[in-house]
Amino acid sequence: MRSERWKFRLSSSVALLCLLIFFTPIALVQDKLGKIVKESIISNQKKRNYYLFVPATVKASTPLIVLLHGSGHNGLSLVEPWKDLATKEGFIIVGPDAESGGGWSAPRDGPDFLHDLVEALKARYSINPRRVYLFGHSAGAVFALMMSTVESEYFASTAIHAGAFRTPDEYKTISNATRKIPLAIWVGTNDAFFHLTDVRATRDAFQSKGFTIEVTEIPGHTHWYYDIAPSINQQAWEFLKKYELTVEPRYSQYVQPGAAGSANKLIDEINSLGAKAQELIQQSNEKERDLNGRNFIKDRSQVSKIAQEQIDILTETAGLWRTAAEKAESASHLGLPGKQKQYFGLIAQYNLKCAELLDAMRERAEVLLGTEALEVIEAKRAEAQKRADKLHQEVDELQKTIDKLMR
Repeated sequence: MRSERWKFRLSSSVALLCLLIFFTPIALVQDKLGKIVKESIISNQKKRNYYLFVPATVKASTPLIVLLHGSGHNGLSLVEPWKDLATKEGFIIVGPDAESGGGWSAPRDGPDFLHDLVEALKARYSINPRRVYLFGHSAGAVFALMMSTVESEYFASTAIHAGAFRTPDEYKTISNATRKIPLAIWVGTNDAFFHLTDVRATRDAFQSKGFTIEVTEIPGHTHWYYDIAPSINQQAWEFLKKYELTVEPRYSQYVQPGAAGSANKLIDEINSLGAKAQELIQQSNEKERDLNGRNFIKDRSQVSKIAQEQIDILTETAGLWRTAAEKAESASHLGLPGKQKQYFGLIAQYNLKCAELLDAMRERAEVLLGTEALEVIEAKRAEAQKRADKLHQEVDELQKTIDKLMR
């Protein structure tokens, strides 16, 4: 078992995503220009719906705004209020549906789903990849803020209405940002769901980390977005369009809160089990040396005693490897990025293969407890050794694969 400690960080290299898209024939795409259409993609093996509006006058290298709706609504609830402005200014808007009507959550609704959606649209339309923006209302506003920190190098800027961070876990996401993505918040002074104190605290938290963040407090306005949507949208667009990524967008896979810490804890436990297993293997090797040169007939009782001690050691060692494999398998389901998940999957396979190798060595020792003739015992031990040699080669191959992954 390797003793190196895997280093975790939120940002990882761009992942290759298996994305199945329901493409519409080109002729039909042209027919749908200037209309709101409901479409779907498959993201993370689930069908996800979204509402799309592409202006009839859309031009090359157009901006894209991803609109995140409030609780109890769907993507259409934001696409409709934004449609006229999108037509006037010539940008594309898309309103995805959260999986649950109760609101948005990670990693279920993003960033993978949002990334898959944006990439699907970029494959169909001439979208400027450096001018992809986020806008959210209410629950969608909170999620937009969170996605802004997780994907600060993927979205150019973010504007929200009636939203703020209110929990410690939400505030923790600010430190995930690798770019100081520009942010803007509009909130009513009479908003019963997101009080000014929460919005101001959110502003202060981002500002303390060096972010550009603007807050507009609307006198007498409540939480209801739709009655003043044209005004909010115009102001939000004026803010968003000022910003453009200076380099090509970079996508970072999401790590669930606490996942990295949990994974590192499991690595410590796996390494500890591996170290104990190595100690026991040394003890088993010492027993093997004790057997060498002994007369099987004259020293039969002593041979049996040593063999039983070796069997006990090898049984315990195989158990340690299997426990380590279970922990590695658990780590592979923590929601870590692809490379880290692959690493733990390989470690689980490696540990299980080590256990199988120890099983073969145990069977080789168990033959010495038999009552057959010496020739039969030697033949059985040779057969067990062949299995062990084959398993040892498989262990070495897995080790090479792990080494290659970690380079």
